[in-house]
Amino acid sequence: MARRSGTSRAGVRAKLEARVLSVTQKLTLEADKRLKLASPVDDGDFRAAWQAETPEKVYQSGHVSNNIEYAVPLANGHSPQAPAGWIENELIAVVKGS
Repeated sequence: MARRSGTSRAGVRAKLEARVLSVTQKLTLEADKRLKLASPVDDGDFRAAWQAETPEKVYQSGHVSNNIEYAVPLANGHSPQAPAGWIENELIAVVKGS
């Protein structure tokens, strides 16, 4: 099989890794945005407490968290504004691209 000139395995690998990192960063930021928009709002503290950490290296995970003390009850549907499972639904939508 003939190789294309200028295309090495290392070059292809570097491009793929750059793409993986870019997609992971975009998905993390999209999850953060969607979770903020879908958050139930009383005084806005819960919505404002979301924090996103995008990966800096390929194959690292992105993280979105909310450390406000009542985050778990809200995640479990304690608010009539957001039923149980709303976080999972938003994350599924991010992965599906909808």
